[in-house]
Amino acid sequence: MAGALTAPGRGAFDGWRARWARRVERDLSHRRGLLLGGGDPPSGALIAAMWHALGPGGKRLRPLLALASARACGGSEEKALPGALAVELIHSYSLVHDDLPALDNDPVRRGRPSCHMAHGEAMAILAGDALQSLAFEILSEGRAASPGPTLRAVGLLARAIGPLGMAGGQAMDLELEGGDPALSLRRLMAAKKTAELIAASIAIGAALSGAAPGDLETLRGAGLLAGEAFQIQDDILNVTGDPKVTGKAVGTDSARRKASVVGKLGSGRARRRAGALIAKAQGMLGGFRSDMLSSLFALMIHRDS
Repeated sequence: MAGALTAPGRGAFDGWRARWARRVERDLSHRRGLLLGGGDPPSGALIAAMWHALGPGGKRLRPLLALASARACGGSEEKALPGALAVELIHSYSLVHDDLPALDNDPVRRGRPSCHMAHGEAMAILAGDALQSLAFEILSEGRAASPGPTLRAVGLLARAIGPLGMAGGQAMDLELEGGDPALSLRRLMAAKKTAELIAASIAIGAALSGAAPGDLETLRGAGLLAGEAFQIQDDILNVTGDPKVTGKAVGTDSARRKASVVGKLGSGRARRRAGALIAKAQGMLGGFRSDMLSSLFALMIHRDS
């Protein structure tokens, strides 16, 4: 893959980020309109719960990672949009279920009542289910010249959210809660719970751009490192963050005795670890047009929400 690792000017990155975040919002709104305007529209209550879960207030990081990865491979952001929308729908579904009383029992998300608080627990569960299925519907539509890249992207997403990925990580989170597991187990949980979907977002963008298998695996590997750093920063903000900025309660990990990396290392050492992970992830991007992707990696640990 030709090209050298470069960092864009802040204005160039902010402009790219704002432009494609608006496009993601527009396409999500269009999809909502299609659902409501169809010949046999679904329950209005279900649609309301789904779009409550989708925002506003989301960083849209995962779709931007998919689009930046497509760009890094010399592909088109436009062709990667189905993947970008899919990973945001999956992420939103995961937050709905994560907030439920049976899991983290969080009443606030993105500065508003969590989906189950606003729409009831049963409708929130159904909204999560519907967001997940809609993600695969959109992804399967694809815009690639052949079905191969789309099928590859579907497989990447399915693996990232199943027993070897997000669902498995959430199960580990429940099983390790209240104990004092080794750092290696805490890192494995973070990798499954958070990093796998972030890595898949990047790999999906690459796959939809027709990236070679070796390039795809390099980008996925960088995503796993960056995803672990992202989870560490999330855990740090749970200790030091301002609820008015984070949009959710803080101090909950300690109260529930969550088995986080921060709980084992402390905020200072964990912050240094996150920085090292991001630096290593950025170092893996040298063979790509990685300006926007590298900047998104940096944003993962230089954020307050």
